Amino acid sequence: MDALDSWLAVAENAAREAGGILRGGAGGLREVTFADRHDVKLRADTESERRIRVLLGRETPYPVVGEEEGGDASLTERYEPYWVVDPLDGTFNYLRGSPHCCVSIGLMRGETPVLGVVHDFHTGECFSGIVADGLRLNGEPVSPAWARTREEAALQTGFPSGMSKGSAELHDFVARVQTYKKVRMVGSAALALAYVAAGRADVYYESSIRLWDVAAGLALVQAAGGVVRMRAAAGGESLAYDIRAAGRTGLLPD
Repeated sequence: MDALDSWLAVAENAAREAGGILRGGAGGLREVTFADRHDVKLRADTESERRIRVLLGRETPYPVVGEEEGGDASLTERYEPYWVVDPLDGTFNYLRGSPHCCVSIGLMRGETPVLGVVHDFHTGECFSGIVADGLRLNGEPVSPAWARTREEAALQTGFPSGMSKGSAELHDFVARVQTYKKVRMVGSAALALAYVAAGRADVYYESSIRLWDVAAGLALVQAAGGVVRMRAAAGGESLAYDIRAAGRTGLLPD
């Protein structure tokens, strides 16, 4: 556990340093470098990831898979450690001045989460944890109080850019979420999972979401004692998964 504690500290430091860059918002960080019908990329994404890669590379021997600069997708098929980085999760929120965005750094082995850090640089909250070793918020232990039934539960979800939004898919989506008391979309998968881990919500469900959006958050949910289900998304898109995570198994969507 000592080595994992060290890696977690490295990830926390990298997330906070990148968050400091993003929080400042100077130097044209909101410059749009790419846009299509459902997605947008900013200079902020690139600058943040470059800084994170420097810090992780300086302190650890593990390769990095990042949203902006990519990485070896075959690492998911091999049981060896690697970092998964989303340097700015919630880019569109950041562009529009919405505070729901964060830095997300996870360590995985194959498709198994090991540890995660989600840093909300607007609020200063840093969620961190090692699987099966407890969740912490700014270094303090968190004991989530999750709902016991779907009728009491709050579900976090979203529509990622890679998700098909045809009538059949939307009908299936509604069928899965309508049994929950509340449904929330914050526009950041990493923050949504951190909220589930901390007990601010109870369930997370999203289809065709990329690994860098969820790697850290899945580790946080498991660190807190929750359950995670992930499977490769239909269509064969690289590093895209259908994700279900919850504080209790009985809360998972069908």
